[in-house]
Amino acid sequence: MKRFICLVALVVQLPNVGAMSFGGLEHDIHFAKNSSQISAEEVRSLVDWKIKTVQFGGIDYAVFVKKDDRFQITLKLAERRRDAIVSLMSTLGIQVTDTDIEDLNLRHKPSRLTQEEISTAVISVQPPCTKTHDCGPQPIPGWKPPESNK
Repeated sequence: MKRFICLVALVVQLPNVGAMSFGGLEHDIHFAKNSSQISAEEVRSLVDWKIKTVQFGGIDYAVFVKKDDRFQITLKLAERRRDAIVSLMSTLGIQVTDTDIEDLNLRHKPSRLTQEEISTAVISVQPPCTKTHDCGPQPIPGWKPPESNK
């Protein structure tokens, strides 16, 4: 829910939504069942994502994990997963500004999520332009349009 609210806020703040794509602002970390260990493959994937998102100059990074007793994902396991991600991101020079553990036990209807979906954490980044409201197309530094033929 918090992720949805953040995305809605991001879209509302953009003055010209159609002018720029914000693909790649979220990244999934998949955990093995009952594990808080981040696999080497997931570490590589996170590093690749970080390299690709450098263009956004992210200012706010958030980590979202899930807890659901029906899948044996207790609060302790969710906290260990969150802490593992925050620690890894700190090692990569990324400061996490927000974390949230979504409690899926509170839902009044049965969960339709799979074990893999429940065991997936999400990292999101907010680019600085969302605070300055200038996320539209930006000129390329040092580039000048060619002069027209006379």
